[in-house]
Amino acid sequence: MVGFENRTDAERFLEEFRERLARFGLELNAEKTRLIRFGRFAALNRAERGQGKPETFTFLGFTHHCGKRRSNGSFIVWRKTAKKRMTRSCRASQPNFVVGCTSQLRQSGSG
Repeated sequence: MVGFENRTDAERFLEEFRERLARFGLELNAEKTRLIRFGRFAALNRAERGQGKPETFTFLGFTHHCGKRRSNGSFIVWRKTAKKRMTRSCRASQPNFVVGCTSQLRQSGSG
């Protein structure tokens, strides 16, 4: 993840980075590489164009999206646990919940 103020800088960096990786026989995954508008002006710019909310991105298990502080309305990056990661951890711990619930029912019903 790399951040830039200007789109032209981001595009130039992306092209140069691809060239540098190619020298070592590497390449970027096209499905995971994209340029998005993100930051304090992203919401305003998208609203002016009628495009809705700014795009989000998932990085290191968190989904990042643009937001505002409730106290003063200033820009903040909100982070939420990525849906894929949350689903995986819930499924992994689900058998423990079921066993725990049934054993508690047996104990309370036997009394």
